[in-house]
Amino acid sequence: MSVSELEPGDREFERTPPHDIPAEQGVLGGMLLSQDAIAEVIEVLRTADFYRPAHQIIYDAVLDLYGRGDPADAVTIAGELTKRGEIARVGGAPYLHTLISSVPTAANAGYYARIVRERSVLRKLVETGTRIVQMGYNADGADADEILDRAQAEVFAIAEKRSGEDYVPLSEIMPGALDEIEAIGSRGGQMVGVPTGFADLDALTNGLHPGQMIVVAARPAMGKALGLSTLVPTPEGWTTMGALEVGDEVLDADGRPTRVVAATEVMHGRPCHEVEFSDGEIVVADALHQWRTSVAGVTAVRTTEEIAATLDEVHVIDGPDGRVTKIVDVRPVASVPVRCIQVDNTDHLYLVGRSRVPTHNSTLALDFARAASIRHGLTSAFFSLEMGRNEITMRLLSAEARVALHAMRSGTMQDEDWTRLARRMSEVAEAPLFIDDSPNMSMMEIRAKARRLKQQHDLRLVVIDYLQLMTSGKRVESRQVEVSEFSRSLKLLAKELQVPVIALSQLNRGPEQRTDKKPMVSDLRESGSIEQDADMVILLHREDAYEKESPRAGEADLIVAKHRNGPTATVTVAFQGHYSRFVDMAQ
Repeated sequence: MSVSELEPGDREFERTPPHDIPAEQGVLGGMLLSQDAIAEVIEVLRTADFYRPAHQIIYDAVLDLYGRGDPADAVTIAGELTKRGEIARVGGAPYLHTLISSVPTAANAGYYARIVRERSVLRKLVETGTRIVQMGYNADGADADEILDRAQAEVFAIAEKRSGEDYVPLSEIMPGALDEIEAIGSRGGQMVGVPTGFADLDALTNGLHPGQMIVVAARPAMGKALGLSTLVPTPEGWTTMGALEVGDEVLDADGRPTRVVAATEVMHGRPCHEVEFSDGEIVVADALHQWRTSVAGVTAVRTTEEIAATLDEVHVIDGPDGRVTKIVDVRPVASVPVRCIQVDNTDHLYLVGRSRVPTHNSTLALDFARAASIRHGLTSAFFSLEMGRNEITMRLLSAEARVALHAMRSGTMQDEDWTRLARRMSEVAEAPLFIDDSPNMSMMEIRAKARRLKQQHDLRLVVIDYLQLMTSGKRVESRQVEVSEFSRSLKLLAKELQVPVIALSQLNRGPEQRTDKKPMVSDLRESGSIEQDADMVILLHREDAYEKESPRAGEADLIVAKHRNGPTATVTVAFQGHYSRFVDMAQ
């Protein structure tokens, strides 16, 4: 069958790939005429952007001579190609003079280069489209979401102006690495990566670097008595306290299924209070609810009303395994239906609430995002699978304006609080910080959104709160396998977008079995691969959360337990829970 006999649909595949030979000649001719043109063109084009192989060879020779500091003109390039045995492949020395004569001036080289680049992008798009079509036809039962994700990655690579080559010789990598070393030296010790907002941590890490996966981990907060609208995580997803029935499963303190064995009737019309703990947890309880607290070493049962009347004293609740929590505020709220459940694990604890599982490492991650976006104008994305966008915004405003978070929540802000808030509102609102609180986000959705933010807003930091709340929606061998896949995917996302990715994670109860209560990397919950994939692991530890008389009250340790590109150390910061933030220690 001749070409003329092909059906219209078949002719589409017989088309010559997009290219512009005169523009390629104009680029090379300008480079042979002017060193300045070479400097301009190399910022735009790579060797593979040329369609004609002879032009790729000439371009490589020009770059080699220019890189050595030698002149690159028709005579020197002819000599270089002769030495390489490639002069005949480009059409001989006369063709080099033809290139020069094809351009009236070297000043147009940059314009021609952009035309060549556009044609190169179109060729890559055609090639990518062909591969995507093949993916669709050759799926063979593969997951459609995975194929879609691969297709998105292929198109994103074009948008990022990357070469289609998967491998690069060391000779091509070396100049870029040396340039980076020189650039670091020329900064005079100034930070290279995305700042964390903590001076000692930045000094240790030199900021958070592109391609890094950083894991921030802490123990989860836990709750008992709650209002009916409180969200409760279960093995099947989210439910509410009001919807739970005897026999249902919730998650215990370590995230494992535990069964509800008893539940009170719903209680209406009772005077209610919000009880706020030192770890940020807030529990709604009625006025007569009983608490076993310790005051000045004396343990007794006290009602919510009694605690509210004696807040000038320090009320401490001893949790399981020596965990200590202080009551920092009790404030009246409008009456809500309340209820309690009992579960069948030994400590009778279960995880609750979007904004309360976990609390401390969410605060630290928000501090990182604040430092990047509000203080330094770098675009960051905060993907929250547990806190709502309004809760996150309130915490940001509390931290930035130094207005107590509980005053915002309870409507008790004073005039000076409103003044401080007004001063910071504009800067916070204009910060390039994007918050996504979409429920049940999958890894594919997070990657797609991050790619779009990278393309449209020059994304510099990604925060995911938190790893154990992610779901794939697929049947997997075990939860550990699923979390391992998420961990690996986040590392690949960091490399693909060339941004640091912070993943919040939970610790198991290992720290509470130790005398000093300090966490270790081995305490990371559900997956040892989190440690393997992470470039940096930061473990959060507060001594006063376990020891009520600790002389280090108000201090927190950021334990850099793993640092692939540098030393490990412990950085001490101050915890200001009422402002929902960590800050540098006063010098």
